[in-house]
Amino acid sequence: MTRRLTIRPELAQLDRLASWAEDFVHVAGIPSDRLFAIQLCVEEAVANVIRHSGAADGREDIAVELVQSEDQVLATVADRGRSFDPTAAPAFCKPASIAEASAGRFGIHLMRTFADEMRYERRDGWNRLTLRFGPAQAA
Repeated sequence: MTRRLTIRPELAQLDRLASWAEDFVHVAGIPSDRLFAIQLCVEEAVANVIRHSGAADGREDIAVELVQSEDQVLATVADRGRSFDPTAAPAFCKPASIAEASAGRFGIHLMRTFADEMRYERRDGWNRLTLRFGPAQAA
């Protein structure tokens, strides 16, 4: 199952994104315990694109794709802004200031925590961040 969404580069669009991801999880029959991880990571990926890759200037929309295959979900966030590789960001440490905390590093830490894999590539003018979510871990 594949779903695609194009959103404007505005933080206000995150509510629309959250409900779209929730609908995808429900329709695809994905266990609800995976919903939080998928929603949070996709929202943080989009927020980081808006903050860092230049999407905030409104030039380009952001494409989001969710694909379910067998026991995994792939979430891809793509835009045509400046190259920004969140996988190259340093490991999380306590922010030194409020400004540093709001710079998006915490969101990258959350993506690393909840996604099983995070890949970035720049190809044909597109930034593509792909997050892989495997099956829920047994308790």
